[in-house]
Amino acid sequence: MTTTVNADTVVGGAIVTGDASGQLGLQADGTTLVELAGTVVTVSTNATSTVISSDATFQKAIVENVYTLAGTDIDPSNGTIQTKVLSAPVTFTESISAGESVVLMIENGATHTITWPTVTWVTGSGNAAPTPTEKDTFVFWKISTTLYGAYVGSYV
Repeated sequence: MTTTVNADTVVGGAIVTGDASGQLGLQADGTTLVELAGTVVTVSTNATSTVISSDATFQKAIVENVYTLAGTDIDPSNGTIQTKVLSAPVTFTESISAGESVVLMIENGATHTITWPTVTWVTGSGNAAPTPTEKDTFVFWKISTTLYGAYVGSYV
């Protein structure tokens, strides 16, 4: 759903406010989250998020959800930072859409075999899957239909 709003309009629990200079802001609980130039802003909402279509300056930290991955599907709708402690070999799947990314932190990767979905690995030595250690961090992102992955390093 896309809604065009003017000053002092309630959108998905947030209030879009305006001032005499034409500045708009998105507020929740009285805290300005985003200030926007211009007098009209387009806000798209769905069950889990509000998307603002405009150039925006964020004044507060962007808080990402941290999710303990119980299954094997890497899905950013659960959280963009995910953790997984392996207790057996694992075959990961992914539900990442174009433009989305996930940071995945894994423990016991050296002890248990990891099978990745189809990934184009971005490494210094070309498209080669990394060899996990005991505690590792990976980043996955998708452009069009291609899933990319990068090994950030060990955090032992």
